Amino acid sequence: MIKKIVLSSIVIASLAVSVNAQAYSQEDMNKVLNRIDALEKALETQKVETMQQIETTQEDIETLYDRADENEFQATMNRIKWGAEFEVTANNITTDSMGVEYDDNNKWTTKLRLSMESKINEKTKFYGRLSMYKNWSDSAVSFLPDSVEGRKPTGGSAIYVERAYVDYNVNDVFSVTIGRQPSSDGPGMTLIENTQRKSTYPAILFDGAADGVVTTAKLAPTSSMNPILRAAYGKGFQSNTSFSPYTVNTETISDLNVYGAFYEMSLPFKSMGDTLFVLSYVHGSDFIGHPQNVGTPNNKNLGDMDLAGVYFENNNAFGTNLSYFASAGWNMPDANGNTVNFGAMTGNQNVTLIQENGSAYHVGARYDFDFGIKLGYEFNHGSKYWYSFTNGSSDLLNKLATRGDVNDVYAMYQVDLNQFIKLGYTMIDYDYTGSGWHIGTPQASTDSVDRMYATYNLRF
Repeated sequence: MIKKIVLSSIVIASLAVSVNAQAYSQEDMNKVLNRIDALEKALETQKVETMQQIETTQEDIETLYDRADENEFQATMNRIKWGAEFEVTANNITTDSMGVEYDDNNKWTTKLRLSMESKINEKTKFYGRLSMYKNWSDSAVSFLPDSVEGRKPTGGSAIYVERAYVDYNVNDVFSVTIGRQPSSDGPGMTLIENTQRKSTYPAILFDGAADGVVTTAKLAPTSSMNPILRAAYGKGFQSNTSFSPYTVNTETISDLNVYGAFYEMSLPFKSMGDTLFVLSYVHGSDFIGHPQNVGTPNNKNLGDMDLAGVYFENNNAFGTNLSYFASAGWNMPDANGNTVNFGAMTGNQNVTLIQENGSAYHVGARYDFDFGIKLGYEFNHGSKYWYSFTNGSSDLLNKLATRGDVNDVYAMYQVDLNQFIKLGYTMIDYDYTGSGWHIGTPQASTDSVDRMYATYNLRF
């Protein structure tokens, strides 16, 4: 193209020289002018074609950039494996408190969970889960402890980080898990929730979101019993730095630190089917009166508490469609004598950490019929001073905290691999007050709660 323009310029210049060198007739002059006009038109055509070629090339370049951006985005997204769970539940709840009956019927909730995982390299994996749990048409956001957010109907449709942790495999024996731990919906909840094991800890001792560090040791990596020992450290409460900067703790309240040790294994009897046996020990130091009242001058550290537990489950027992579990827990408080008074919350009395040991047990079974129907039953009982870390349970009634008896019967229909419908009936008879609380002196109670519910669940 450039050569054509140069040649055209040479022709024009040559003609111009010729015109000056000798006289031409009018006819010759017209021919020269016509040739000049033709060359100008040719140059204009060349200019248009050149601009079109430039625009086409620019469009091609932009297309390549767009494809590169799309490929980069897809490559990033492909590094993260996504999953989701969607659940809608209708509830009818009846409460009998001191002889007065209260009905709370036709109450609907929606639960959404977005799970993610990514293999960073051969040693490192990331896991996360975002959660929303709300009552229908409820937009008045209420304040809840961090371990509960996203696991209880919070009054709004906000998404909370329920899990965010990294697994780092140091070698074939040791691994470290750091961040917001897989500490909810654990063993003891898998049958009624119709899911695989999703938590490290048996639900009778701990159920909720927790931040910490866990070290895992596979004691015999080649053994079919797969014995595992875990050591854990976490925070049950940490002073809010917006009120108490690290440099000056004006509240004079120590953090609630939690330490734990867990041993688990499968039994060597293969004819039994899939088995899991777990021994647990947890120590919590410096329990505070209440995390929502950290700014109250009356709030104090009330002492320490130890918890211990044993858990056993047998899935598809002896080659059948029957699965069952049994779990027990004990709590041993060590009050330091300090008292708190939160008004109506504590009956306008000065109260201490619970003074005596407590215990609880939880048993359940489910039979899965070949035509998609699953029938299950669970029972749990808690003593007068029973307490464990279950305030973050997604169960609306937090039944495993009950100081009394709980009967829970349910039926499921597995629509397909991704969907199921569940009908359930929960009956709670409270023997003592203060279920789920670590402070105060329990009083005898005849209160009861009945809950009928219907749930639709979708997982993909």
